[in-house]
Amino acid sequence: MEFIKDYDFTLQYHSGKANVVADALSIKRVHLSTVAVKGLELLEKFRDLDLNLDSSTGKVYCGMITIE
Repeated sequence: MEFIKDYDFTLQYHSGKANVVADALSIKRVHLSTVAVKGLELLEKFRDLDLNLDSSTGKVYCGMITIE
């Protein structure tokens, strides 16, 4: 097992304003998590409508069949 102490490196701190790459990545994560939450809310609404949902292929197919 390797530990961080086994490597020769210098750790330097950059404030949020100076570190624009890390700042941009953190902003994108917020947007992606918002999309995931909205997608989950939509799936829950479909579930409440008693629609058949199949998301096993990575896509969501929904349909409703009524047989009387």
